[in-house]
Amino acid sequence: MMTLTASLAPARTAALVIARVVVDGIRHSLPEHAPLFDARATEFVASVLEHDGMNLGIAAGADAFRQVGVAEYAAGKDLERLSRAYHSAGRCALPALASLSRQPGAGSALMDTGVEALLRCADVLIRLSTAAYRAAHTPSVAELRQDLLKEILSGRPPSKWAGLAAEAGWVPPARVVAVAAEPGAVRASFGPEVLAGLTGEYPHLLVPDDVEIGGVLAGTRAAVGPAVAPAEAAVSLRWARRTLELVRREVIEDGPLVRWSDHLTTHWLFADEVLTTALVTRSLAPIDGLPANERAKLAETLDAMLSARGGAPEIADNLGVHPQTVRNRLRRLRVLFGARLDDPEARLDLRIALRAELLTPEPGRQATPMKVA
Repeated sequence: MMTLTASLAPARTAALVIARVVVDGIRHSLPEHAPLFDARATEFVASVLEHDGMNLGIAAGADAFRQVGVAEYAAGKDLERLSRAYHSAGRCALPALASLSRQPGAGSALMDTGVEALLRCADVLIRLSTAAYRAAHTPSVAELRQDLLKEILSGRPPSKWAGLAAEAGWVPPARVVAVAAEPGAVRASFGPEVLAGLTGEYPHLLVPDDVEIGGVLAGTRAAVGPAVAPAEAAVSLRWARRTLELVRREVIEDGPLVRWSDHLTTHWLFADEVLTTALVTRSLAPIDGLPANERAKLAETLDAMLSARGGAPEIADNLGVHPQTVRNRLRRLRVLFGARLDDPEARLDLRIALRAELLTPEPGRQATPMKVA
């Protein structure tokens, strides 16, 4: 429960202050619906902020948020616009909340609890508008399945979308994998066990992990995330999209279907690229200032040396050069790196740094990062 208390602002007054800012923000985002959001709507928002938002749907002020849902449906618009407006209005109220939190006696936790209340408030308003929107429209099975996919990927627990799954004719499997695809990568038809979001810039699928994924793809590039419980589908999609992003950047080798599980080391190395770059810079500093050709040869020899069990003849055989050439390079490396070549921890750092540098694409190759749901 949110408690807006301050010596100069009783709880009810404080809630009304925040509610007015929220409602003004909604009016600004939805100017054609502004007359709906009157004093009763403001009182309703204040009540939601003061309580947990449960059992408040019968309040008169709630009608404004139902009516706007019906109006959006009548205008042929989707619910995303309302969702953005409600969340934006909540953000607009943050400065007023911060000001209240600085008043004497407000309490150190007011800002945190207030932010939580604003998020809950936006959720209540969205639910009211969504229920009215859906009541005005009998959705098709395809629309139900789209809504279901969004609900699952939002991270809501199965209890929140089980009824929608039944309406959509989708039986939740024990485990699913998410597939991130390039536009045009997915076939026009597939079985009812597959949930698909094919509109927008980043098409994606949710597929039972025992279904052959190739059967729903048209051969264009796609990436598969880890197998997870349906409630964790967003995690699988995040890794699928990350995999596809690294393919686009040419860090991971291209292919029609790239599996996250085949590139775990690469994901580890690129999970924090700032940290990896720092490791590469520190570990390979002794050869950093050398001419590019010499640096490349020494790095190649260093990598082979760290991997080899034998001496110069084995390294020379692996590199396809003369053993004496390898001996000369090894002496040069010994001068540059010194005792670090004998230290197990330093050797591990060097191997990781060399692997990361090998995977790092040339400057200019990096693609725009993909958004993750």
